[in-house]
Amino acid sequence: MDFLSLPTVMLVASALVLVYNIWRIMNKTSEKQLQAPELPGAFPLIGHLHLLGTKTPLARTFASFSDKYGPIFRIRLGSYPAVVISNKDGIKECFTINDKALASRPKSSQGVYIGYNYAAVGFAPYGSFWTKQRKLAMLELLSSRRVELLRYVYESEIDTLIKDLLLYTAGNSPVKVVVISEWLERLTFNIVTKMIAGKRYFSYLQDVDDVEAQRVVKLIREVMH
Repeated sequence: MDFLSLPTVMLVASALVLVYNIWRIMNKTSEKQLQAPELPGAFPLIGHLHLLGTKTPLARTFASFSDKYGPIFRIRLGSYPAVVISNKDGIKECFTINDKALASRPKSSQGVYIGYNYAAVGFAPYGSFWTKQRKLAMLELLSSRRVELLRYVYESEIDTLIKDLLLYTAGNSPVKVVVISEWLERLTFNIVTKMIAGKRYFSYLQDVDDVEAQRVVKLIREVMH
């Protein structure tokens, strides 16, 4: 009974607490040593987003960070941490040696609402379901046979765009303003919708008042945004 006296119990409890705290500190230290260095200047909630909101292309911004802080560093996209790797050896290790560990995608609201609760191949987590989807996409959508079968779609749309562009610039006016981004956007939409639905929605020479066409382009723009 003397062994279980109050001072002995308190001493044992104190020793256990001390050992636990030492273990926790050592564990945190080892975790920090395994993590890439984080960029300074992170703000609460927005993280490092204020450093990325410039007119400089994102690749050049990351390149400047890499020159200053090293080829591997961490940033915070809002409250989410991300790792930026900009050297050949690190990229090779990620996508050849540890490719399975990085093959999945993070969970997000886009996966729930746009990807039908992670059912779409672009949002589904890595696993047997995603592997089957990827195989199906490679065989039925991206294979050379399938691309050859749909070759007439993009060839005909490109021919139509060039003919309409020549017709548009062949008028009597000496100067014709062509917003090429709008023409290419309609070209892309026409190719996508014709491959999926068998129908082109947009004319290059005039705006289309088709309600269905406007709804389609609105949905595509919202998803891309």
